[in-house]
Amino acid sequence: MLVYGLEYRGVGIGRYRIEAHAEPGGGWRFRGMLERLALARLLGFDLALSSQTGADLATRRFEKRIRSPIEGEIRLLAEVGEEVRALRYQNGRLVGRYRARTRPVWDDLSLVYHIRVQPRAGELAFLGLYGVVRGPLRALGTRQVEVPAGRFRTRTFRFDEPAAFFELDLSERARLPVRIVFGYGKERVIARLLGRE
Repeated sequence: MLVYGLEYRGVGIGRYRIEAHAEPGGGWRFRGMLERLALARLLGFDLALSSQTGADLATRRFEKRIRSPIEGEIRLLAEVGEEVRALRYQNGRLVGRYRARTRPVWDDLSLVYHIRVQPRAGELAFLGLYGVVRGPLRALGTRQVEVPAGRFRTRTFRFDEPAAFFELDLSERARLPVRIVFGYGKERVIARLLGRE
């Protein structure tokens, strides 16, 4: 399990734990859970992610639950078979849905592990809140990144489209995701590696 310090708009909101478990048949199950700090609890912040993939690490099922004081709770449920089918709820009400004949697709967690296994640039499709977002995953080169777990030389990858943003700093030696930034529009959540548990 990897543990990150999570930050939203420059404010620490808690410890974020990411678990990965191999599934029978070759797929994976990933989970991200937030242990909120007192301020985050008071303001109502929360973030929970659950991803189930095939052996290729592409998403088969995904659930994202975001809670903020401004928008309330947003929940995305997606299933991928011959096509992507997704439902979006806000504060318990169904407010949107989308379908797309796109495969493979990745989500916030499966993309982290996809890049760990295949650290290279290329076109991809990402499960956004309002639809599948297509665009390039770019390799930005190497840099030094300092996080609470230490200082790392990393390779940086970025997916930057108006409806979805994702950036990953992957340590060169161990392919460890040391810094993850994700969001949509201008909203960003930053995760910095604290360590392993």
